[in-house]
Amino acid sequence: MYFAREPLVTRLGRLADSGQTGALRVPGDFGGTIYLDEGRIMYAESRRTPAPDRGLVRPGAPGWGYAVREATVDAALELLSGRPRPALRQPFREAERPDVGEVSGMSYGDLLTEVERRQGILSQLADHVTADTVVTRNALFDAPRLQVSELQWALLVRVGSKATPRELAWEVGHSVFSTTIEVFRLLVLRLLASASGTVPRRDTLSFLRAVTE
Repeated sequence: MYFAREPLVTRLGRLADSGQTGALRVPGDFGGTIYLDEGRIMYAESRRTPAPDRGLVRPGAPGWGYAVREATVDAALELLSGRPRPALRQPFREAERPDVGEVSGMSYGDLLTEVERRQGILSQLADHVTADTVVTRNALFDAPRLQVSELQWALLVRVGSKATPRELAWEVGHSVFSTTIEVFRLLVLRLLASASGTVPRRDTLSFLRAVTE
């Protein structure tokens, strides 16, 4: 076990490049853990994002590998997007492994590319919604013929008087990133309203479709 005071993204890259196996822990309320196996990122967890077993897929079942990967990228997005914390100690415990079964993991480069892609998408939405924006049902909008997806309906029935995409993600066992995207789509459809009061333009849905599908 050893400690470092360098930024998390740099520290993780060094561990990956040197083929380390173990757990890199990030302390604090906004922290979590990133697990490596011979330099590959096997799993990441954050105190601010749901674990894969909160959803409908169970360990070992079909789709479990994808659920672990999505939870990993979601947690890494949260951990690596935070403000620089070079003064915090980041302990690395060698040989420690995650309890998520047999998963293939991903390279550090692939993880960073996906995190940066999601950061770009979220920056495009930031004027209207973030993971912590309070949203409410739009009681003034009546669209009886409007169709929504199963996930969108699950979010709508859970909003209540108000909620944030992060809170909804924990309730439905979905990633914070994808839940934020779906909440944005519901804002465009005017089924939800945000605390900012701004309404996204409908043509932004084509942008979302291009970068998320």
